[in-house]
Amino acid sequence: MKKLEKPQFDMETIIDNCLVHMQNPRKKRITLVKEKIKKKTEEYDELARHGQLHIIPEHDTIDNIATKEDMEALYTQRFVPKNQPNRAFYDKILALAPYGKCPYCQQNLVKTVDHFLPKSKYVAYTVTPYNLIPACSDCNTGKLDSTFHNRVEEPFHPYYDNFDDCVWLKAKLIEMEPVSFQFYADPPIDISEEKRQRISHSFSEQGFCLNNIYKLHAAEEYCSRETRLKECFQKGKKELAVEVLQDLIKDEKSISLNSWKTALYQSIIDSEWYWNEYLPEICKGKD
Repeated sequence: MKKLEKPQFDMETIIDNCLVHMQNPRKKRITLVKEKIKKKTEEYDELARHGQLHIIPEHDTIDNIATKEDMEALYTQRFVPKNQPNRAFYDKILALAPYGKCPYCQQNLVKTVDHFLPKSKYVAYTVTPYNLIPACSDCNTGKLDSTFHNRVEEPFHPYYDNFDDCVWLKAKLIEMEPVSFQFYADPPIDISEEKRQRISHSFSEQGFCLNNIYKLHAAEEYCSRETRLKECFQKGKKELAVEVLQDLIKDEKSISLNSWKTALYQSIIDSEWYWNEYLPEICKGKD
């Protein structure tokens, strides 16, 4: 889970661009709540900075004037399409993700924009920049319209949370052929209990289901490394192969403390079964 720079867009420009060529009476309704949308955007930022987004009540109108359908049209017809003025803002949001990687999983490529607070249930924030997150299809689909009602259940928010200031992502090598891996969250005890719970919840199936994403990629990553590990093991036994893994860990940590590849490599280093049984056996078969 990767922290991103918060978008700095002018809310009035976004709304005005959306209203261009829009027809009445929808245009009139949205114009009437324009100031309320701007105010709600400021409130969102304030609440998010203090970890209070969960106190925002669900709503399907703005001041009983603009409807969910109005705001949905504002987004899908005036914000997303490539021939609309606000598409530039949409593309800038996508570009906030370093290396084009989804900030939720840090693995898959960004393909879409996720509404942190679902637009179907929090219509006032449909085009609020702070509520729009670059995301991959898996994380966006997995999150869907899920809501939260307390701080612990609140998932990782890339613009306001930093979960990469401590190592918490771990992996376990499954001791059977073919070699596979399971990933889990194990936050350190020297951070707040609230943060520990939020990390674990965001990682879990109630959050972004990150184990399901990582374990699929881990199988391919391991296969791409096994030949070199076997060669090193045959030349210098465990020590030489471990040096290779430690170099890989160093490279990954330069990008993120919680790279799933770092967790994978460390789980190999930590597995006595791998070094004492599995690797000697497959090296024997190679001879």
